Amino acid sequence: MKIMLQDVLKEMRERKGLKQSEVADYVGVTAQTYMKWENGKNEPKASDIKKLAEILSVSESEICRGRKFDTNINELQFMKKTASIMREIDEVTFTSILLEFIQDKEKFIKRLDAEKPTNEELLERFLAEREKAEAMMEHYQEYGEEIAAEEKAKREQDFFEHEEMIKNAE
Repeated sequence: MKIMLQDVLKEMRERKGLKQSEVADYVGVTAQTYMKWENGKNEPKASDIKKLAEILSVSESEICRGRKFDTNINELQFMKKTASIMREIDEVTFTSILLEFIQDKEKFIKRLDAEKPTNEELLERFLAEREKAEAMMEHYQEYGEEIAAEEKAKREQDFFEHEEMIKNAE
């Protein structure tokens, strides 16, 4: 079933718990004009699409295409799947796919900029990493010979087990 513009308007308005008159007031049209959009008798002007998208919390593209994108995806599952795929593809490919699907690119960039750490945060991270590295270095200086001996014994045991497997296979 093809979803039409009026279906998107009605479904999203109802989902937000808004009255037709409230949407009309926000957009700056009469309630009668809005009802005609929702009944499929008329379509909104391009200048009204932005306001509709804002109040209904949908993208302008969803309104213009007359279909809503699947927003019922579990966000945690989406993030896990995306993170997993990000590790498997290169950054340029991932970014080009993002570019294709992000509707408000300017808002996206502003949001990313807002997430960038401050110089103070970067300094804190650096100092914490340095402290951790120094602690590891002290640990290896103190227990390095023991650790090396344990690793050597493990390698020798692995080699012995491998040799036994070969002998048993013959």
